[in-house]
Amino acid sequence: MTFVTTSLADAYAYCEAVCRQASTTFYSSFSALQMEKRKAVHAVYALCRWVDDIVDGDEEPHVDATPELLAATKARQAVIDEVHQHATPTLPEEEHQRRLMALVDIRGKLAAANDGHLDEDEHPIFIALQDVFQRYPIKLSDFETVLEGMEDDLYPVAHQTWDELRSYCFKVASAVGLILIEIYGYEDRAARLHAIDLGIQMQLINVLRDVNEDLERNRVYLPLEVLNAHNISQDDLSRTDIAQSTAWKGFMAEYMEVIQRHRTSAAHLFPYLDARARVQPEIMADAYTSILNEIVRRSGDVFTQPVRLSLFRKLMLGVRLNLRKVRARVLRA
Repeated sequence: MTFVTTSLADAYAYCEAVCRQASTTFYSSFSALQMEKRKAVHAVYALCRWVDDIVDGDEEPHVDATPELLAATKARQAVIDEVHQHATPTLPEEEHQRRLMALVDIRGKLAAANDGHLDEDEHPIFIALQDVFQRYPIKLSDFETVLEGMEDDLYPVAHQTWDELRSYCFKVASAVGLILIEIYGYEDRAARLHAIDLGIQMQLINVLRDVNEDLERNRVYLPLEVLNAHNISQDDLSRTDIAQSTAWKGFMAEYMEVIQRHRTSAAHLFPYLDARARVQPEIMADAYTSILNEIVRRSGDVFTQPVRLSLFRKLMLGVRLNLRKVRARVLRA
C-alpha cells in the first residue's frame, strides 16, 4: 500500500494523533518530555499500537503482495513453525497469512528505516521512525523482539510456567521499554535491566486484568502449571464464581508476590533518568499500580466485570502527572 509523499512534520503529526486517540493516559504522560523526545516516543507508540491492532484484528492489514514479500513471508513462516513446533494458527489459513504478511512487511520497513533507505511515499509511521533511528541509539533488534511477541499471538496461547509468561512480557512490553529509554537517555546501562522489570511488571498486570478478553481469543497467559498447583484448571477460568474460591485467592497471593518482585526492581529505573524523562515511566507505573489496586479492592475478581479505573482515580493520575511535571521544571531550573 502506497502513500503520497509525507513530510517529516506531517509524519510526526500522524503519530501524535494515533497516540492521542488510542490512550489519553499514555498521551498525557508523554507531555513532560522535551518536544523532540516527545515526537520520537509518539512514533514508537504509534508503531506498537499499529502492530497490536493488526494481530488482534482491530485493523485490517493492507499490503502489496509482491513476489519479494511473499517469499519473505514464507521464510518467516518456516522460522515460526519451528518456534511453535508446527502448531496450528488460531485463525483460518488465509487470514493468518494476511496478518503475518503485514508483520513481515513492517519488519522489512523497519529495517529500511534503520538503514535510512525508505521510499518517500512510505507510511508516515516509518517516515517518522527513520528520523528517530537517526537521532537515538535505538536497537532494531528491540523492535524485532516486539514483532516476535505479536507473532506469538497468532497462535493459541497456553503458557505453562512463570518463565514462559515472563518471556512473553519481555517481548511485548520490556522490549518497548528498552526502545524508549534510548530516547529518554541514561548514563548507567543498569537502567536497561530495570526497564525490563518495569515492562514485565506492567504486562503482568495487563494479563491479570484481561483474563476474560484473552480467553475469548483462545489465549491463556496465566501460567497453567502454577494454576494447577493451586487446583485451578484452564476450564475453571471460564467460571465467574472462581474469584470467590480459596484456590483463586491462593493463586492471587502468589501472583502478587511475583509482581512485587519486578516492581521493586523497576523502581530503581527512575533515578537513572533525568527529571523530565522519568515523569512518563513514573506515571505509567502509577497507572498500572492503580489498576492493580482496583483488582485488589475487588478481592481478585477480574471475571464478573471489566477492570476499569474510576473517574476519580483517573483524575488523581492527572494530578500526580502535573505535580511531577512541576517538580521536573523545578529540578531543571
